[in-house]
Amino acid sequence: MQRKWNRLNGLVSGFVIIAAFFTIHSIRVTASDRTQPLSSKDRPIDQVPVIDGTYVHNVGALQMNITNWGIIGSMPNSNFPMREVPSAQYPAGSGIEYLYAAGIWVGAERSGLPSVSTGYPQDEFRPKPGYQHTIYETYEGDLRGSHYPMFADDDRDGRVDEDRLNGIDDDNDGKIDEDFAAFGNQMFCCEFTDNQPFTRRLWPEHEPLEISVRQETFQWGEEIYNDFIAARYTVTNWGFHNLVNTYIGLYADIDAGPRDRGGYHMDDQVGLWRGEWCTPRGNGEYPVDISIAYVFDDDGDDGRTTGYFGIAILGHTHPVAEGNESHYPYFSFNSFHIFRGLQPYANGGEPTNDFERYETLSRRGFDENTTIPGDYRILISIGPFYVIPFGGSVHVDLAFVAGADLDELRNHAAAAQFIYEGVFYDLDGDPETGVRGRESPMVGPLDRWDPDHCDGIPEELDITKYDTIWSNIDCRREKYTFNHPICYRDRNISFRSYQTGVDGKEHRLNWIVGGAPPPPNMRVLPGDGKVTIFWDDLSETTPDIISGICDFEGYQIWRAEGWHRPLGSSSKNGPESDLWGLIEGRDLVNGVMPNIDFKKPFNQGGWQYTPLLHLEERDILIRAFEEVLLYEPLDTVSCPPGLTGEECDTLEAVARARLKFEGGRQYYKFIDEFAKNGMPCFYSVVSYDHDLGYAGPASVGRYSSPSSNFAYVEARSAAQDADRYDREEVYAVPNPVTKENLSPWQLGPVNNDASGVKVELRNLPACRNTVRIYTVSGDLVVVLRHDGSGGDGTVVWNLVSRNGQDVTSGVYIFAVEPEDGRFERTIGKFVVIR
Repeated sequence: MQRKWNRLNGLVSGFVIIAAFFTIHSIRVTASDRTQPLSSKDRPIDQVPVIDGTYVHNVGALQMNITNWGIIGSMPNSNFPMREVPSAQYPAGSGIEYLYAAGIWVGAERSGLPSVSTGYPQDEFRPKPGYQHTIYETYEGDLRGSHYPMFADDDRDGRVDEDRLNGIDDDNDGKIDEDFAAFGNQMFCCEFTDNQPFTRRLWPEHEPLEISVRQETFQWGEEIYNDFIAARYTVTNWGFHNLVNTYIGLYADIDAGPRDRGGYHMDDQVGLWRGEWCTPRGNGEYPVDISIAYVFDDDGDDGRTTGYFGIAILGHTHPVAEGNESHYPYFSFNSFHIFRGLQPYANGGEPTNDFERYETLSRRGFDENTTIPGDYRILISIGPFYVIPFGGSVHVDLAFVAGADLDELRNHAAAAQFIYEGVFYDLDGDPETGVRGRESPMVGPLDRWDPDHCDGIPEELDITKYDTIWSNIDCRREKYTFNHPICYRDRNISFRSYQTGVDGKEHRLNWIVGGAPPPPNMRVLPGDGKVTIFWDDLSETTPDIISGICDFEGYQIWRAEGWHRPLGSSSKNGPESDLWGLIEGRDLVNGVMPNIDFKKPFNQGGWQYTPLLHLEERDILIRAFEEVLLYEPLDTVSCPPGLTGEECDTLEAVARARLKFEGGRQYYKFIDEFAKNGMPCFYSVVSYDHDLGYAGPASVGRYSSPSSNFAYVEARSAAQDADRYDREEVYAVPNPVTKENLSPWQLGPVNNDASGVKVELRNLPACRNTVRIYTVSGDLVVVLRHDGSGGDGTVVWNLVSRNGQDVTSGVYIFAVEPEDGRFERTIGKFVVIR
């Protein structure tokens, strides 16, 4: 079926000058200005729709592209720049996709007339004008993004999560994005609306609902939680009309198959599974209700596409007045519809206008699972939200889930549902609320009300108007869960562990889960036959979200080799999971194995590293940062001229550590002495925690997956200095250039590297060089520029001529012409055998 979418001067010296500079208040916004057009039609230059695949969830086994204009996915094989990044790739790095594109639909009646705003297939959502309306990335552990049950008032102004992550000063305190809630190891946030002027011009027949949508997606890197990506859509009415009978849907063109196989989307099967499933909880299991629409490839593509992908509906809230609480759980899965082919709407085809779309969104029903392979699209809808007034909001929570088979898909959907349901917390600080299993405030008038139907004590209470009585309205569900006939329950677990509303905990917190510490911030530095890995102590200083205890135990260092960039994957998105190999691990010396200390200085055999030693005035700068932080400990220190943003971030982290302030960091490094020059390689540093016994740490606890934190690197030959320059050491690798010799580092082709192969010229002079390659008859083939002044001695050629053609077999001559007169001109040769 043909697709519809082809669419940071100098260094400041002197302590007094630096400190004075720092005290000047400033705000730095780090959003990029992305202004590429969406299609061939002209787009306003002040809008920033992200269409280049910059934001991909890549810390888990499922990888997915995120945009800020209503679309999830990358639309493989389309004309969009994002087409080469993972759309819904599973397993990560495999090149197997399960989604073309998905888009949010919001439909409602306004003044009696129905209207539906869609993200896909009609792109009616757009970000507002301005560079700040892009996508923002964060993670659980971000000092600005803490939330309950931890200390949630990040800026200590008496309010909680009032300045959402969006590049705007939402609370008008002169600071941007200083108090929000962050979930998962990777979280993307963006906002878009349906009433931008361009949208009106592009889709003149559509009547906007005057709504905004806040899209938040998050992913975990721990293995038991890394097969799904959660999404929360918050819809707000900014129009002067109430939105009546509102439905929120997700339309998905789900295609299962390998990107390198044409027509892979034509033999899919889709369906819906609803029911109860058991998910691990402690040493037992817990039953959850799941609803998931899914796709799989009918014939498995010769064993390549054997997995399942689906969209699970987790819950939503009702629109409520500001200051009131929403009560969980309540949601209505309204419908599941399947579309195939080019049939007219009257014959079961796709809706093509607002009236048909609203009718489809609102029509309750669940289509039968398919039995014939084909190219399918699906639509799920949730609602109705009966009235959303001006300024009113509702939110819907979903999860994009993948698994090796249907059972594993349901396991992962149940894990997502379990995390979504979260934990109960004493939010009001009142020990009399949330006790004896009573977690729900019921407001009078109530006649003959029994606050707990399951306690064996019949009560008939009359509750007067506006009075509140705390009640156990989920007692039957609690008893059923505790005595579940299938899900395994640890015999040492009491009924109390299955109750909500105990110990004064009356408020449900969604998306709260205890797990391994977050992975540290890391970077890699290639060397000659080695790679140096640097990371910070974020993992050690971030407490467990449930217990509030820093239970960090140790670090693991992983390396992945043998990656060949399958179609639809890239170095930004990581390798296949089976390529990872553990190369080193150390932990705290506390009796928990392996009990190998990493905290000694690097020159004494440990990993501790002193950063920024290259800065001549390092100590003066750190003292200046300390002065500013003592004056304004909650603010970010402004970066003085002559320093990079990364250097300033490190200086501030070191200053905070010396002052013992929140956000202080220590740093570590590890050198892999077994790296092979030129070979594509990934490195990962992840952490794990310990389980606590009566006397302290007792055993190893939970691990993060290496895919949750990685960096791509190729070790490279070092440039030769002038005083030791040897022309004979400048050579080409491989030589001869054959298919067999290229295979260890050959990569799949992409737009900016169409051949995927390379020849390296190594050990070049430590200066600027011009490298020319000729045929044996003297014809110029290509000119390459190389700067070895920083120590890099390698230049790479992709075997494509200056005319854009693949070179043929033959003998080729290279000439290295240094700009520094201390180096001699060097000539060599290599052979290409096709």
